[in-house]
Amino acid sequence: MVKVYEPKSYWEERLTKEFNLDAVGFNSFGKSYNRWLYRMREVNLGKVIENNDLLSVDKSVLDIGCGTGFYVDIWQRKGIKHLTGVDIANVSKNELSIQYPGYKFHEADIASNSLVEQVDSKFDVITAFDVLFHIVDDCKFEQAIKNIRSLCSDTSVILITDIFPHKRPYVLAHQKSRILEDYTNVLKRNGIEIIDRVPVHYLLNAPLDISNGVLQRLVLLLWWQLFVRIVERTTHLLGYTFSRLDLLLARFFKESPSTEMIICRPILGDSHC
Repeated sequence: MVKVYEPKSYWEERLTKEFNLDAVGFNSFGKSYNRWLYRMREVNLGKVIENNDLLSVDKSVLDIGCGTGFYVDIWQRKGIKHLTGVDIANVSKNELSIQYPGYKFHEADIASNSLVEQVDSKFDVITAFDVLFHIVDDCKFEQAIKNIRSLCSDTSVILITDIFPHKRPYVLAHQKSRILEDYTNVLKRNGIEIIDRVPVHYLLNAPLDISNGVLQRLVLLLWWQLFVRIVERTTHLLGYTFSRLDLLLARFFKESPSTEMIICRPILGDSHC
């Protein structure tokens, strides 16, 4: 019998079992690889923060899917005083409330009709890092986008990471990476526009943005699955090597077959505020 994906119980169980990067990263790769994976995400976020003038202690940040607090810690180290975290798992709210008593945390579903009433605020920066592709139901996905828009001020910046494939969505039981065109349309329909799109990973995450289905399956089978087996034995070496290669590729290629970040702003004058 196939187990149905139920987001709250899935993440509650996973985060309760181990409250660390393995729980939110590749749990079969080990701590060393995940440290390199997330170190690269911190590097890329730092560039986006600098390029978009997001670093001010007076800015308010909403971290959607705050998980084990990786990004919460980054914002704290950068001096942000006003941060709210939202996660579907109660264990995340409880643990992070203890670790970061100066911030607010909510147990809430970003796709819930009642989210805006629960959070009840507007934010200068809203992030959804590796979160929205876990909403596999399209109606709930659109509700999540609508909620994000309702939590924006006129000058908000929204940061979202996903694969954003161009022609073929990537769908698993607990993941649905929608094609870039569909993503863009849902955002526009709800009063949000993409102003930039930047690579996060080239090699550290699976290359899922391959339009040819046969080629995609072949790459995932021959390269990524082999890669997984190698990583399990040499996590530190490969994590370091691939992070260096990711940095090098970012100097020459502005688009990635893997994880990317979109930088968005609310469309002014719409009726979604």
